[in-house]
Amino acid sequence: MKELKEYNRDAAAEYARTWALYRNPKYKDYDPWGGDCTNYISQCIHAGNIPFDNQGKDVMGKWYWYSDSSRTPSWTAADAFGRYIIRNNSELTQNYGIYAEVVDYNQLEIGDLIQLVYQGRAYHTMIVTQVILDDRNYLLDYLICQHTEDLLDYPLSEKIGERKYIKIFGYYQ
Repeated sequence: MKELKEYNRDAAAEYARTWALYRNPKYKDYDPWGGDCTNYISQCIHAGNIPFDNQGKDVMGKWYWYSDSSRTPSWTAADAFGRYIIRNNSELTQNYGIYAEVVDYNQLEIGDLIQLVYQGRAYHTMIVTQVILDDRNYLLDYLICQHTEDLLDYPLSEKIGERKYIKIFGYYQ
């Protein structure tokens, strides 16, 4: 069995905050083609020590961006990303790349992801940048960052829509 390597949640959140209201010029901006949210989220988790995944049997089982002409749908499209990141845990992937699971609302940490879904298909992706607790350590809310309506440390409770909560545990390499 391969060793699960650490996801750097703080580095992912720091990147998210740095680029929430701007575009990193190292990457293409996909706003003109339907939105930049998942491209931005992919950048965040890549900054959190998750390496590119070139090991899948087909393009839908991989996750990378080298250029606009050398990237996977899972890097830039919300639904493809959501399917990749969860499917990547199956035995068919030989335990390579991101390890994540769909979890309950109260299990999220800094660096975890939320997707908005409609009729089972994800259409938007956000990253948790802060967990808001009360003085007794009860969860009150999360702050998120996103692109395609750029938001910096915005309350998740203000976002409308059905949600899927994704906890990233690390990666296999």
